Amino acid sequence: MALRPVVVTGLGIICAAGRNPVEFWTRLTTARGGLAPIEDEAFAVFTARHAGQVPDEWIDAQLPAGEQAGDRTARLALVAARQAVEQAGVEQAGPARAAPASDRFGIILGKCQATPGPAGRYQPMHHTADVVAERLGLRGPRILVSTACAAGGNAVGLARDKILTGEADAVLAGGVDPLLFGTYAGFAGLQALSTGPCRPYSRSDGLNLGEGAAFLLLEPLDLALARGVTPLAEVAGYGLSADAYHATAPDPTGRGGASAVRRALAEAGLTPGDVHYVSGHGTGTPANDAMEAKVMRLVFGERAARVPTSSIKSFVGHTLGAAGAVEAVAGVLALRHGVAPPTIGFDDGAQADLDYVPNQARAMPIDTVVSNNYAFGGNNVSLVLARPRDPVPYEPAPRRQAVISGLGPVTGAGTGIAETAAAIAAGRRAAGQAPSLEGRTFAPRSLWRHMNRLSRLAIAASRLAWEDAELKLPRKALDDVALVFATGAGSAESTGGFDDSIALNPNKPAVLSFSNVVLNATGGAVCQTLGLRGPTTTLCNGAASASIALDCALEMIDAGKAEVVLVVAADETPARPATGGASAPFEDDGPVPYGAEAVEPVEPVTGSGAVAFVVESADHCAARGGRPYARVAGTRHAAGEGAEPVARSLALPGAAPGLVVGAATGLPRDGEEAAAVLARMPGALLTASAALIGDCQAATGAMNIALAALAVRDGLAPALTGLTAPLAGDRGSYVTRPELAGPMAGALALTAAHDSVRGAVLLEAV
Repeated sequence: MALRPVVVTGLGIICAAGRNPVEFWTRLTTARGGLAPIEDEAFAVFTARHAGQVPDEWIDAQLPAGEQAGDRTARLALVAARQAVEQAGVEQAGPARAAPASDRFGIILGKCQATPGPAGRYQPMHHTADVVAERLGLRGPRILVSTACAAGGNAVGLARDKILTGEADAVLAGGVDPLLFGTYAGFAGLQALSTGPCRPYSRSDGLNLGEGAAFLLLEPLDLALARGVTPLAEVAGYGLSADAYHATAPDPTGRGGASAVRRALAEAGLTPGDVHYVSGHGTGTPANDAMEAKVMRLVFGERAARVPTSSIKSFVGHTLGAAGAVEAVAGVLALRHGVAPPTIGFDDGAQADLDYVPNQARAMPIDTVVSNNYAFGGNNVSLVLARPRDPVPYEPAPRRQAVISGLGPVTGAGTGIAETAAAIAAGRRAAGQAPSLEGRTFAPRSLWRHMNRLSRLAIAASRLAWEDAELKLPRKALDDVALVFATGAGSAESTGGFDDSIALNPNKPAVLSFSNVVLNATGGAVCQTLGLRGPTTTLCNGAASASIALDCALEMIDAGKAEVVLVVAADETPARPATGGASAPFEDDGPVPYGAEAVEPVEPVTGSGAVAFVVESADHCAARGGRPYARVAGTRHAAGEGAEPVARSLALPGAAPGLVVGAATGLPRDGEEAAAVLARMPGALLTASAALIGDCQAATGAMNIALAALAVRDGLAPALTGLTAPLAGDRGSYVTRPELAGPMAGALALTAAHDSVRGAVLLEAV
C-alpha cells in the first residue's frame, strides 16, 4: 500500500521574471530574463550591480489597500500566497468545493534573511509567516524554516510531512526574501557577485542576487478531487542532507547533494532512470556549478549527459530563501506544459559534457522533475515532482515509538545534565547568567578557535547529549543520523559584528561573521564537528522552536529517514557575566514565573544557552541497550494570538501528566497559561525553567522538554521557591521543592512563541 498522495493545487509567484505564474512561465519559455542594473543609489558603492528586482507597482497592484503599508518581505509573501490560494479555489464555498478548516490549514515558510522593522531592529524570523497566516485566516501548523538558500524547497518537503501525518488538510509552502543592502554587501565581500547577468554552468564568474516570493498550495489528492479541483503535480518525495564540510563552500565531491537526490527518489519509489528533467541550483559561481556537475554524475552515472538540467537563476537571480520555492513552481509548470526551461546566458562555446538546455526552452515529455537546492551551512534539499496519479489505495503514515535517550543542557545553571541536576537539587538559580565553557574544548582546536559563541554552545550541548545517551555508532552510521537545529534569532554576536562592519564600510564587510549570519550556520557547524550527514533542517519559531523541532524529528523517525535524530536548540542575548562558575547562584532573585510579583516587570530576564537531546526510535534504543529518559507520547501545536491557543495546545490525548513544565518567563501573561493548565489538569504540579535559566528563547523551550524528561526518569524538577502569590490557583499547585514524590508517570513540557505558536510535548515513563 502506498502513502497518501500529496499534490499541488495552487501556485503563486512574484519575482523579477514575472508578477504571477502566467507571466513567469511566458518569460521562462521565451528566454526573457529579468536581471538588470540596481536602481537604488545606495548600491552604487558596489562594482557588481546587477540583480533581479521586483517593481513596487507589481506588489501594490495585487494587494488590498490595508496590506500595502506593510514591510516589503510580508508584501511579497502576501502577493504570492494570495495567488496560490486563489488558484486552488480554497476560498470558494459550496459542499463540493469546501475550504479546509482554518485550524487544519497551515503555512510553512522559508526565509534566509531577518527583516528589519520600522525602528531598524530585526523582527522575529517567524513574523512574516504570522502576517500571512493572520491575513488569510490560517490556524493550522505554522513553521518558519531557515536553511538559507535551501529553505524554499525545504518548506515544501516539510509541508508534505504535515499532510502525511494528518496534522493538516492543506498547507501553503514556499519562500520569500527581499533584496537587502547588508546581504548584498556580504556576497560582494565574498567576491561571489557577477558584474553582469550571471551565466550558470558556462562562464561561472559569480551570481546575481534577486528578490521575490513563491508558494505552492499542497493538499491530499483525495481531498483535492473531492473539492473538484485539478491537481497540478504530485510532491512525490523529498530528501535532505548535510555536507558536514564547510561554512560556505559546498563539498566539492558532491556526495551531500547526491545523497539528498537519492533520498528523495527513494521516498518517491523511483530510480534515477525515471527522471526526465532536473531543475538545478545553478548559481553561476565556480564552486557551485562544479559541485552540481559532480552530483549529476554521481546520481545518473553514464546517463548524466542525457538528462536535461537547467538553472533559472539567470532569469531571476538568486532569491535566497525563496529560491527553492521559485524553482519548484518552475518545475510544476515544466510538468504541466512538457517544456524544460533554458539556462539563458549560456556560452555556446563552453565545453560542457552535460545537457544544460542552453538558451532556448525545449519541448519534451516530462513526467518526473527533480528540483535541487544547496545552501551555506551545508544544507541540501531535493524535491521530486511528478505528474499527478489517479487515486490509489493508501495507508496512513506509520507511527513509531520514539524515546529521548540523552540530554545535553549548557546554560548558566550548568554544563551537562549532572551539573544541571545538582543545581536543581540545591535550589540554585542562574537566570541571566552566561554559560561557562572555560577550559573545555568540544571540537578540534582548528575549528573551535574560529567559532562564534552560539556554535560553541550548540556543539558542547550536542556532544554532552551524545555522551549522555552513550551512543557509540560507527562512522558509516553517522551518514544517517539526522540533526534538527532550533533557534529564535541565531547568533547575536555574528549578526552584530557583521552589521557594525557594514556601517563602517560596506566594501569591507566582516565576511567570517557574514557566513554565520544565516541561522542554519550553527546547525552546519554541529554537523561538521560531529560528522553528521543525515537529514538536516533549521527551524525558527521563537521559543516554540524546540517543540516544533521535536515534531520534525518524530516525523523523520516515522518515515524511516533516521533512527537517531539530534535536536539542538540555541540562542544568545547579552548577559551578565558569571560570578562564580557555572553553578554559582545568581545575585538577585531572578524571575518569578506565575507569581503576582510578575505584575511589575515589562521584560523577561534574558539569557544565553543551548540544550540538545537525542531522540531515537524505541527499537533502536532497545537494540543497543540504551537507557531512555522517557517515551514521547504526543505533541501538539496551536497557532494564533491570545489565550485561546494555550488551551488548544493542551488538548493532548492520554492520561493527565503529574507535572507541567511551563513556558512562563516571569511576566503578567504567565497567568493565562497557569489558568489554562490548572483548569485542564487540576492534579498536576506546575513549574518553569525560566526560574532556573531565564528566557533563552529556543533553548528555554528545549530546557522545558529536558526537565520534563528528567522528572519522568529521575523525579527531579526546579522549585519555584520565590512564588508567594500565584496568578492562578494556590501554592499547592506548584513545585515548591525539587524532589518530587518519585519518578513521574507523565510530564508535559510547554513552549511558546507568544502571539504566534504554542506547543506541548507529553512524555511518559518507558
